[in-house]
Amino acid sequence: MKPALDRRMFVLSLAALALSACGGSAGAAEPPKIAYGKDACARCRMIISEERQAAGVVAEDGTKTLFDDTGELVATVQTEGLNGRRIWVHDYQAQAWTDGTKAFYVAAAAVMTPMGTGVVAFKERAAADEFAATHGTTAMSWQEVLQNWQIDKRMS
Repeated sequence: MKPALDRRMFVLSLAALALSACGGSAGAAEPPKIAYGKDACARCRMIISEERQAAGVVAEDGTKTLFDDTGELVATVQTEGLNGRRIWVHDYQAQAWTDGTKAFYVAAAAVMTPMGTGVVAFKERAAADEFAATHGTTAMSWQEVLQNWQIDKRMS
């Protein structure tokens, strides 16, 4: 009877190991998964509902911080820094995740965003430049948006 018990323990151990490997965090190498309509923004606590506005910060251990507005992500990084974390933003037109440090940003008051920051991101510089031109402003790199853009004090 003991060999059968040993086999069961072995099989259960393998199953537990496989499940933990599958369910493990991918770390910062992958964008955060957001349950739209359920997850809340880390800054304003509003429910995240618009995919093209969503953004996130992911630590190496997979810990995620989610935002419903790209401008709120920028403001948070301006005050807290990245601290080894990676940022992810949605391309405003393609609605696909892109590395936030490689994205281009447009800040325009006429652009409606969940918290009214008017900040949107684009994967491609040409798309950002075109969008910015239609809104009377200029596109910014990640470093430029960190240095030059400030959240409206009413939203902080």
